[in-house]
Amino acid sequence: MKRLALFLLAALTLHAQQRVEVSRDLWISAYSKEVEGNNGGSHRLKLKGIQEFFLIDFDPVPLRGKKIVKAQLHVHLASPEAPLRRTTVSTISQDWVEGTGSSYAKTPGASSFVWAKTGELRWGNNEPDITCVVCGEGGSLWGFGEASAPDAEGWQIIPIAPEVAQARLEGWSHGFYVIDDIGSEYTRDGNAVKFTNFVNRYVSSREDKRIHKPYFTLWLEDGAVEAPKAVNQVNPVAAGTLPPVPAISAVKPNLPSKDVFGRELASTHFFAAKGETIGFSVAGKPLVKAPDLGVKLYSMPKVGGMHDPLVPGDDSKSEDTFIELHVPKDATAGKHGGTVTVNGTVMPFTITVWNFTLPDRLSFLPQMNAYGLPGHARDYYRLAHEHRVVLNQLPYGWTGKVDEPAPKLGGDGKWDWTKFDAEFGPLLDGSAFADLPRGAVPVDAYYLLLNENWPMKHDEHFKGGYWIESAFDEAYWTQFRDMAAEIAKHLEAKGWTEPMFEFYLNNKVYFKKDDWRKCTAAWIFDEPVHTQDFWAIRHYGREFWNAVAPYPKVNLTYRADISRPQWQRELLDHCVNVEVVSGVLRDYWPRIQRRAKACGNLYYMYGSANAIGTPNVTNAAWCVEAWSLGADGVVPWNTIGKDDAWQTPDELSVLYPTANGPVPSLRLKTFRAGQQLVEYLTQYCVVSGESREAVMAAVRATPGLSATLVKKNEEDAGKSQFGKDTQPAFEALRMRLGAYLDTKAPAPKDRWHDPRPTRPDLKKAREIVPLAVP
Repeated sequence: MKRLALFLLAALTLHAQQRVEVSRDLWISAYSKEVEGNNGGSHRLKLKGIQEFFLIDFDPVPLRGKKIVKAQLHVHLASPEAPLRRTTVSTISQDWVEGTGSSYAKTPGASSFVWAKTGELRWGNNEPDITCVVCGEGGSLWGFGEASAPDAEGWQIIPIAPEVAQARLEGWSHGFYVIDDIGSEYTRDGNAVKFTNFVNRYVSSREDKRIHKPYFTLWLEDGAVEAPKAVNQVNPVAAGTLPPVPAISAVKPNLPSKDVFGRELASTHFFAAKGETIGFSVAGKPLVKAPDLGVKLYSMPKVGGMHDPLVPGDDSKSEDTFIELHVPKDATAGKHGGTVTVNGTVMPFTITVWNFTLPDRLSFLPQMNAYGLPGHARDYYRLAHEHRVVLNQLPYGWTGKVDEPAPKLGGDGKWDWTKFDAEFGPLLDGSAFADLPRGAVPVDAYYLLLNENWPMKHDEHFKGGYWIESAFDEAYWTQFRDMAAEIAKHLEAKGWTEPMFEFYLNNKVYFKKDDWRKCTAAWIFDEPVHTQDFWAIRHYGREFWNAVAPYPKVNLTYRADISRPQWQRELLDHCVNVEVVSGVLRDYWPRIQRRAKACGNLYYMYGSANAIGTPNVTNAAWCVEAWSLGADGVVPWNTIGKDDAWQTPDELSVLYPTANGPVPSLRLKTFRAGQQLVEYLTQYCVVSGESREAVMAAVRATPGLSATLVKKNEEDAGKSQFGKDTQPAFEALRMRLGAYLDTKAPAPKDRWHDPRPTRPDLKKAREIVPLAVP
């Protein structure tokens, strides 16, 4: 009887396993010159990291009513030198057309990376590309796993998550999207390293010879299937109504003068909120009288024949002077007068102080990123603080070696923080800024020293491999968790709980180039590219948050700089809570905002400050545009000039070095102008009752306040390119909001919006377990 039962079970199992033929397949490309290409007629299918992928399908009708308990895709390898490794298979939540193209032909009506039907129908609701309907977007499902090693005849098996296959039977999916999760590989011989970027992996398509055609194997049984959860989509919000532009009579200047953006000054009747700083320049050496205002003068030397650095005080060599006017927070609302006198010519000016106040704590964070500071380090932080921006210096380099002073591990096993506290404590408690306009407000963001090689030693623990779960020994993670906890404990004990302390991994494996020792990263942490990179970032985050859980008072964050959010999936959800996204935020902001809302995240847009000699309004408008895309900050990727910035124009020199400490640039003033206008927007949302989303939509709909991204190459941070309508639109928006808030006279607040993110709840993160082929 027992033998009969086993026989019947084996027969049932055999009956449940079914080969299913491929009904259509297609290879598409995300490479810029091939995004409209169709390869539906090719005899091969191609995988190449995030650049090329294939779509494949079977006819689900004969299988309806069945439950899939196991699924596999069998493919014949056409690139023996580059077999498949870990691979993702996703559902596709929109139908597609196989087409008959080859060699990336633009085939009308067939599918490509950017078209569901080329020339006729875009993917999703007019979304940028296919990533809106695969790998977690648009209600899609995905799973990944290790492909089997090629057998003697060159066949490999790709595991498919049962729910991904089941979705095809139930009509929730329109086939399968397949992508390579490794993407790039390297080989190492001692310290010699050779990289192969974007490995070409080929398999046969259904157009190949019969014996090499791909096919599916499904294990089926009877049983009910639970419907997938509802799709979490963001519905478009109608644009709100902005206040009208007030009628203001201009008072023409009688001295050669320019506004803060470098254009001819239109009027000497200025407007400002309490706590705001404005400025303009004049030709010559002025005498300024403004008894109710704070006044600062800067000489304006030229670099390469163009103005940018501003030197406090009177420099007889400079022909022009920048005049800065600061409205004290206790100023009386209404008109205040002053004069500018140059060589006996008197130019009166008026400033109308609006009856609302800018907060001391920032609602929007222009973060001046830095990779090292010359002498007078604290003065750089003070200069940034004065200009309502945030200086944040990365305290380690490619090898993870940290800057001094750093905590030291003593022979007793305890960490000595004495020198670190003395140097950085005043920044973290705010006392370093007590005499500045915003008072003793601590720095908003501060990089932690913790990285992949400190205090652990990466190469002492690294075992190799592309997947982080098996790449290190347990001693590595023990040391990492211990240090994360030590940092959190110390910050909490010192009471430094207000700044955002950013755990951030900056290094990239390809920095190793020809020498393994050049960098300690085994993945691309900064601007991750492939699934293996996002997966590694995720793992570090989970270790970090578990380690610091006993110290909830500290405002700890885990930051990642993302240039390819379309390939991120939900891998960093409820893990990374600060995302610094490149200019492609303009294309993908709805999904980034959706994730931010669901996870409590903060996100910025990163790029570069404008080049010297191009319109300075760019930086101010960039702040406003980023806010209108849901971001709460911008990050110019490098902002500290070098000595030669005084001879050769350098767009990275937003803060100029001198022997006596840093001086500002004109462009730094324009970042402040942008930050201040975002404070207007933030107060307007609260006071008017309009939702931020509605006001964001109104700003996006305003001609001139949206830019295009200009990049030299894929790795370039890019610049925001605005047009001729930008400055008038910026100034009109400022007048609209300022006049409105003046009539409402809202009481001052310390902060109108807190951009700081919440700590992630790891329990809310999707548990993702790689599949394996038995």
